[in-house]
Amino acid sequence: MLEGKLLLNNKAQVWITDFIVGFIIFLIGIILASRFIFNSMIDDDFEKIRLEAESTSQDLLSEGLPKDWTNDTLVKIGLTTNNRLNTTKVSRFYNMNYEDTKFYFGSGLDYLLYFQKNNTILNITTCGFGKINLTDCNVNLSGLEYDDLVKTVRLVIYNNTIVEMVLYLWE
Repeated sequence: MLEGKLLLNNKAQVWITDFIVGFIIFLIGIILASRFIFNSMIDDDFEKIRLEAESTSQDLLSEGLPKDWTNDTLVKIGLTTNNRLNTTKVSRFYNMNYEDTKFYFGSGLDYLLYFQKNNTILNITTCGFGKINLTDCNVNLSGLEYDDLVKTVRLVIYNNTIVEMVLYLWE
């Protein structure tokens, strides 16, 4: 009779151990699922800005619409002609109102655009254009307030050399 009681207690102990192990696995699953859901919600804003930066930089490396646009005929901003940087278009772009350029990009995001070669900013009519003024052709983003910031670098031909077009977009 004593043997029967011991067996009953052993069965209960195995059940409690199984329950605890199962409960721990369940909690780990809940924690991992909640972290995955939380992280995917956070990355949506960054992904939106990243895609916008790709689209804007691609538009800038196009010829624009019409191909020989002026500020009066502009439909889409493009800074190249025959896959080479066109200084006339760059000058027209730099002389536009900043808010108007955001309208033509179809974006409410702030940006900074400049061209560089060997990490030196080129002064093509001016050092760059955007929300931030480039003092002495130096980029200083330390005072910038943003939730998400994306930097896109594309290569373009300027004066028969390859230079980098650098575009920052932020929200």
